[in-house]
Amino acid sequence: MNRAWLTVDLEEWYHLDYLERAACEATGVRVVPQIFDFLDMLDDVGAKATFFCVGEIARENADILREIARRGHAIGCHGWDHVRLNKKDLVQFREETLRAREAVEAASGVRVIGYRGSCFTLERDKLEVLRELGFEYDSSKIRFAQHPLYRNLDLTGYDLVDDLVYRQDGFTEYEIPTLDIGKWSVPISGGGYLRLFPFWALRILLSLYAKKHQNFTIYVHPFELTPMKLPLPKTLDWKARFRCLVGRRRNLAKLKKVIRWLTKRGARFITMEQDRKERGL
Repeated sequence: MNRAWLTVDLEEWYHLDYLERAACEATGVRVVPQIFDFLDMLDDVGAKATFFCVGEIARENADILREIARRGHAIGCHGWDHVRLNKKDLVQFREETLRAREAVEAASGVRVIGYRGSCFTLERDKLEVLRELGFEYDSSKIRFAQHPLYRNLDLTGYDLVDDLVYRQDGFTEYEIPTLDIGKWSVPISGGGYLRLFPFWALRILLSLYAKKHQNFTIYVHPFELTPMKLPLPKTLDWKARFRCLVGRRRNLAKLKKVIRWLTKRGARFITMEQDRKERGL
């Protein structure tokens, strides 16, 4: 392995697409302030991460964003409210992206040049808007046709310059990897799948992946990095409850094992912005 990009979608637990947001938000329970154990773990293993922050929570978490920046991590934009982007037209997308970037920059004190679409729903026309607005990189592409929400971002005209890295005229796209087994794409890069698979299974899947690939991207969310109890709505069906709760209690320790496993095989955990600097962009 060569390079690894650990990414965090900095959002609240009530931003999950399958939860009743209003009821969850009203409970007053917040998970983003619990991020410090994760930051300490990154210091312990010597890894740097890229945090994509939802704009509407930036101000209330300004102290956390500034601490993230102080520890040498990169901060990007994750849209304004985490509503799927296929539900927004281009005018709304442009306005909300500008608003979100302004909020994240004001709260963090750093210039924001990176973006990730909510639920990986960024499409090509909105990618062009990002470029027009001066963003310099994005990480919204994932090949996972079996998932009902994700889009496979069209990168026609982009050059594949490295494993998982695409470029066109100085703009960089970082892909979220999946493992191809037969006709199926197996998600091994984060989210609920990282929580679901035990470490021994992840080790096997990552070993298969490493035989054909040099780079890797991981994505996680704050609610997956803390065991604190979430007051889920009583009306939530068992599937959604399982998706939300499975593997949370030991996930931070498991992620640490994954980072160390990849590091021992040569992977350097750097931010996407550091990666672009090393590539001369």
